[in-house]
Amino acid sequence: MPKTSTEYNTFKTPEDVRRYLDSLPSFQVQGASAARLGLERIRAFCEVIGNPQQKVPCIHIAGTNGKGSVSAMLALVYEQAGYTCGLYSSPHLEHVSERIRVRRHPIPETELLRFFRTYGEEVQRCGLSYFEITTAAAFWWFADQKVDLAILETGLGGRLDATNIVVPEVSVITSIAHDHQNFLGKTLPEIAREKGGIIKDGRPLVLGNMPGSARNVLTEMARRSGAPVLDARSLSPGHRYQPGDSGTVSVCTIREDTGMSEDDGATRKHGGTMHIHTDLHAPVHCWNVAVARLVVRQAAGRFTVSDEDFVRAFVRAGESGLLRGRFERLSPELPWYFDGAHNPEAVRELMKTISRQDWGASPVMVLSLMKDKAQKKMLEPFSVLQKNYYYKLETERAADIAQITPYLANIQSLPPDEEQIIDFFAGLTKEVVIFTGSFYFYGVVKRWISRIIKAD
Repeated sequence: MPKTSTEYNTFKTPEDVRRYLDSLPSFQVQGASAARLGLERIRAFCEVIGNPQQKVPCIHIAGTNGKGSVSAMLALVYEQAGYTCGLYSSPHLEHVSERIRVRRHPIPETELLRFFRTYGEEVQRCGLSYFEITTAAAFWWFADQKVDLAILETGLGGRLDATNIVVPEVSVITSIAHDHQNFLGKTLPEIAREKGGIIKDGRPLVLGNMPGSARNVLTEMARRSGAPVLDARSLSPGHRYQPGDSGTVSVCTIREDTGMSEDDGATRKHGGTMHIHTDLHAPVHCWNVAVARLVVRQAAGRFTVSDEDFVRAFVRAGESGLLRGRFERLSPELPWYFDGAHNPEAVRELMKTISRQDWGASPVMVLSLMKDKAQKKMLEPFSVLQKNYYYKLETERAADIAQITPYLANIQSLPPDEEQIIDFFAGLTKEVVIFTGSFYFYGVVKRWISRIIKAD
């Protein structure tokens, strides 16, 4: 039996757990400098707790953008197919328990406390980082709940990411773009090599949309590992909007030759093309759907998913709560959206999505960024919009507006205190407003909206 620190007395309440986690360097406060890359600590700790990561089959997902969306989509697909699915993702938007879910439900705070009461002494002895703790807790909870399948999203990179002690059914790399270059490399091939560190011998690799230089690196890494490669381009992902019973509906198309059901309201059979109706409005999601489709194909020997279950999983994916912050409409009462576009590639996709909407007027854009994101490539695309506003988050990493204006001159600061901010947005309830930038902005925006709706 592994040695444990049963009923470790430092942790008596969920508040003790929150306080301890908040005391650790975190990505939200310190940025990538909080990362402690390497697998030694997480391996040693998981050995102590019985290697729970070896007890549950998994799918492992990395990528610059799209990895969180693909992870959520796969969890929805396998749940629709009748499997009990665990989902590990980051960052959380409002509470750390959101990172660890079973059947969509976040781990209860009482269970996170149980983890710390059992293993808290070893957590501190091993010196685990914030991300390493949540990763280990996810492995433990998924094994404890005996899930059929775990979907694991990497944090930073791949090769040295704490999640990378698993041997998955399928490895996935959704995209490669410039981000966290101080840690992952200056060039796309260098970044690809770091992300490609999740490739495992003989295990299939699914690739999303990415530049050829990165794709070539990953394909060669897979070849050396004897890992079959599947490319989402083979499904020719497409997107269109069409009217629906409750507003505009997104339709994603992927081309394939497999058999499909007759018209069931979500998919139609037209010459080998699958038409998937979804409440996810960003066109980029069609690439994520294609990636998910290839993963499901590759894992079909162990986890069977019918065509009908696959397409039904997407009809109300936006309502599931697993894809929050991905061009999410924040309230049915307000035409306001949140999109966590926190790097240049994501900003480009956001601007494409905006350009395809029939709003009749330019939206109001509200940005909130970290210092390392105050870059020309991030900010220049917003200059075509008429109304840009900036909000500085209350964290030392947050950029000041003085770091924004050199690249985006037509931007103003929001009022200095929350009461003025609430009054300001209360006058915009009929206008389209898009909040974007850091995912850490999400909780602040939700608080504002809650106050505005209550006031009405």
